[in-house]
Amino acid sequence: MIEISASKIPEREKKDHFSTNSDNCEINIDNNSKKYLITPDFEPMIKIIYWNSLGFFFFGFIIPWVTAQLMDASGTELGFVVASQTVGGLISSPIVGYLTDKISKKKLVLIGSTGRGFAYVIMYFGICFTSIYVFAIGIFIQGLTVGYFWTPLNALIAQKSHKTYRASAFGKQGGMIGKGNLVGSIITFSYFGLMNFLVPNQIWLIYIPLLFYMCFNVFAGLKFYHEVDEKLTFDIYIKSLKDSSLAHLIDSTEEIMVRGDKNQAEIQPSVARKGLIIGLTFLMFAFFVAAINQSLTRPFLQVFLTETMQIQNGFIVMLIYFPSEVLSQLLAPKLGEQADKLNASIGVVIISGFGALITWFLISTNSPIIFGLILIFDTTFAWGGNLIFQNLLSRVSKNNRGKVFGLQNWITLLGAVAGPILGGLLWDNFTHKTPFLMSIFIELLLIPLFLLAIYKLNPFIEEKIDKKKREI
Repeated sequence: MIEISASKIPEREKKDHFSTNSDNCEINIDNNSKKYLITPDFEPMIKIIYWNSLGFFFFGFIIPWVTAQLMDASGTELGFVVASQTVGGLISSPIVGYLTDKISKKKLVLIGSTGRGFAYVIMYFGICFTSIYVFAIGIFIQGLTVGYFWTPLNALIAQKSHKTYRASAFGKQGGMIGKGNLVGSIITFSYFGLMNFLVPNQIWLIYIPLLFYMCFNVFAGLKFYHEVDEKLTFDIYIKSLKDSSLAHLIDSTEEIMVRGDKNQAEIQPSVARKGLIIGLTFLMFAFFVAAINQSLTRPFLQVFLTETMQIQNGFIVMLIYFPSEVLSQLLAPKLGEQADKLNASIGVVIISGFGALITWFLISTNSPIIFGLILIFDTTFAWGGNLIFQNLLSRVSKNNRGKVFGLQNWITLLGAVAGPILGGLLWDNFTHKTPFLMSIFIELLLIPLFLLAIYKLNPFIEEKIDKKKREI
C-alpha cells in the first residue's frame, strides 16, 4: 500500500506546474507535471507487467511455426488452432467483464497470470508429443484465462489515470510489455538459435523456454496481488492531497459535454441509456469487423515468408519478426501521448488508410529485409489505433469499465474466431495473397464504420473531453 499526503508534492512545485482560471476553467499544465495525472502507485503497478510479457514473442511465434512446420498442418488446420485461443476468450470474457466491476481486480489478474503459465506447460507437452490436439488445448486454456488478466488490468489503468492522460497511461503499459518482450526475445533468440544448431531434433530442449515463462507468469501474478493497491483510484489520490487549487484543477476538467450546447444532465435517463446502447452497438460492430481484418492475415505472415520467399530457417523467420513485435511496443508510450492529443475520428482515417497501404506494400515485396521493415510500420500503426480506442472505451462509463472492456474483448475475440478460419479458406482455395487483398478492402471499409460508431456514441460518453482542453 502507498500512503498519500499533500506533502508529497511541494507547494512551490505545484504552483510552478499548475495554473487555473476559475472564470473560464482554462488549464495550463507543463510537461513536468504530467506525472501528477496518474496515481503514485501507477508506475510500480505497470512495471510488474514486465515479468508477464517475457514470453509474449515466443508464444506468438511458435503457434503458427509449430502448427505449420513441426506438425505439418494445412492452412485450414492452422486457422482452427489459432481460433482455439479466441474461443477460450469468448467463454471467459463476459464473465470477467462482470466480475471486474464486482470483486477484487487483483484476484482476477492473479488467476489470469497463473492460468497463462499453466497453458504454457500444456503447450510444451503438446509439442514434445507432436500432438496438435494437446497443443490446441493449451492454446485454448491460454485464451480462457488470459481475459482474467487484461480486462481487470485495463480497468485499473483507467481508474488510476486522468482522462486527458488515458492513452498515455495505456501507452506506458505497452512500453513495459515491449521491455519485457525485448528481454524475453533476446533470451529466446539466443536459446532457440543455439539449440536448433546443436540439437535440431531434440524438440523437448528447443521449446523448454515455455516452462521458464510459466514460472515468470506465476511470479508476476503473485507480485501483482501483494503489491498493487486497487483501492487507490485517481479521484481518491487527488482528494487525499488536500490542496484546493489542485483539486479545482482536476474538477474543472470533469465536464460531461453533449453535442450542441446541451448538458447530459438535461437528457432523460431512458433516452441517454438508449443512446448509449445504440452507440456501443455501432462501435462493437466496428470492432468485430476490425478483429476479422487483423486475424485474417496475422497467422499466415510466417507461412507467407516460408513459402513465398523460400525461408525455411525458423531462426531467420524469428529475426524478421523480432523488430516489428518489440519496437512498436517500445514506442507505445510516445504513441499514447500523441493519441491523447488526436481526435478519435481523425485517428481512424489515418490508421486505417495507412494500414491498407502498408498491407499492399507488404505483399508486393520480395525482400525479407524490406518485409521486416514494413512489418514495423504495420504493428506501430496497429498499436496507435489500439491506444486511441482504449482511451475512448475507458471514458464511456466510470462505474462499468469492466463490463465495457469485457464486451469489447468478447466482440473482438468473436471476430478473431472468424478471421483465421476465413483466412485459411482463402489461403487453401485461392492464391497466398488473397487473404491480404481481402484485408486491404476491409481496412478501407473500417473508416466509415468507425466514424459512424464514434458519431453515435460520442454524445453519451461519461468522461467527455473538451476539444479546447485536449492538449495539456
